Amino acid sequence: MTFLVEKEIGLIPLILTNILDSCVNGISLADPDQADLPLVYVNKAFEKITGYSSDEAIGKNCRFMQRNEREQVGIEKIKEAIRKKESVEVILRNFRKNGELFYNHLLISPLFDSTGSLLYYLGIQYDLSSQINAKEEIRKLKESLVEKVTRELNIKT
Repeated sequence: MTFLVEKEIGLIPLILTNILDSCVNGISLADPDQADLPLVYVNKAFEKITGYSSDEAIGKNCRFMQRNEREQVGIEKIKEAIRKKESVEVILRNFRKNGELFYNHLLISPLFDSTGSLLYYLGIQYDLSSQINAKEEIRKLKESLVEKVTRELNIKT
């Protein structure tokens, strides 16, 4: 997925900020022209999902939310996509400001201007924690049911 945009003074026009703040997904922009790809914009949903205010997140690389969970397959995929200036979609284990683990379904896309110069990396986040936790609960219930049935069958034989 490739997007063409023009870099404007003031980063994001007010109208676009209002639109992005009404989204249910977290949205962020990272600046490839600065060392370590710091965030230069996050919307209100990003703040709600992560617990970090824009003041706390802007100027940092998104990896701060990984804490010590740096050995994830998705991280290597992100590094490769950034190196190639391509889009990537991964699920990462991230941590909210309060320390709570959340599963971040993350889409990162490079944004280019009309001359093909890389302007930003767009990040779109969706919190998958509820779905992943529900699947884990179903798995545990199935295991428990299998154990119970196995015990009952062993008692009867």
